[in-house]
Amino acid sequence: MSKAKKFSLNRVIAVSWRVLTQISRDKRTIAQMIFIPAIIMLIFGLVAGGAAKNLPIIVDNQDAGYIIPSGQNSTSLHFGNSILSSLQLDDRVKVNVGSFVSGKVGVDNGTYYAAIIFPANFSEVLFLRNAGQSLNASVTVYIDGTNPTIQAAVMVAVQSSLQNTFGSGGVVVNEQFAFGGVQFSGLDVSIPAVIGLVLTQVVLLISIITLVKETTSGVLSRLYATPLSAFERLLGFSFALLILGIGMTGVVLFIGLVIFGAIVQGSFVLLFFGAVLFALLNIFLAVFLSNFAKNELQAVQMVPLITLPSMALSGMLIPVSTFPGWVQTIAQFVPMYYANKLFEGIMLKGYGISNLAPQLIIIGGIALLFFVLAVITVKDRMPD
Repeated sequence: MSKAKKFSLNRVIAVSWRVLTQISRDKRTIAQMIFIPAIIMLIFGLVAGGAAKNLPIIVDNQDAGYIIPSGQNSTSLHFGNSILSSLQLDDRVKVNVGSFVSGKVGVDNGTYYAAIIFPANFSEVLFLRNAGQSLNASVTVYIDGTNPTIQAAVMVAVQSSLQNTFGSGGVVVNEQFAFGGVQFSGLDVSIPAVIGLVLTQVVLLISIITLVKETTSGVLSRLYATPLSAFERLLGFSFALLILGIGMTGVVLFIGLVIFGAIVQGSFVLLFFGAVLFALLNIFLAVFLSNFAKNELQAVQMVPLITLPSMALSGMLIPVSTFPGWVQTIAQFVPMYYANKLFEGIMLKGYGISNLAPQLIIIGGIALLFFVLAVITVKDRMPD
């Protein structure tokens, strides 16, 4: 029966130092750590998202209607109901009926993309205008401007519904932007998702290749003969890779914020912490996957299996709310889904830690899960 090995922090530090020293001699790996995230950021920073459907909005129809007297008979007008019915038939939006005040709160917390209100005198003003008076009815739209594609889809649906009801002209659409009244560009909106993609692909790729190289170079077999426990070895690898991950995070944020000038409405410290935490998640995932890869080729082949589904399901290209229900459920098991919500919340919406605590807890929990799986599956000796 083998004797339990006592934990040694010195041995952990020694492993980390050796890994960093070895990588420092590999100029190609260092170049990849700098240029791969930079190139990906430069390419994807120029790409905007696509079309969107079934976007949740809320409509507060306060229009009291207007009765036109005509002798013994009268005609009732209710343009608010007509526009609401037209919106409900538009597949670009998914209409909910409720109060404008609660709708604004829903836009601020991400439940809806827009809150719309028709005033009580909406039909009356429109009738009087058609009767020759110089009046304009107003519709107020409180909208999430963090995605120009979504914003445009909602506004086109509103304008189409207005035109389908009584033609063009006569209605002033008062557009109010949420999150500080900022209207974002396609670049501003793309950067948070691209940060999540780059940290997924590059950190995972560099980490798993570094770890598998320990096996193929014969270093791991020599480590089996030392007093190092499997836990100490994995912890040492993780510390070293975390230092590299922090460096890669710095490159990604520098490209996004300095080169492209992306907006950060929230705390930069929280953004950096969230990015490092997500990088750590991918490091622990690489540590786990490296237990099953026998060479660098196998390791590299694992990376697209993670990154491509993450791109498709995280909401990077198309909002998750437009997916079928069962696909939305699957998307909630994708780590990059939470990273995108985290980075978007900090950069575009100015959310603080209280708003983003669920995302931070989930990302941290997934990171811990991958490390536990790595410890469970790691080999502590050469296979027979």
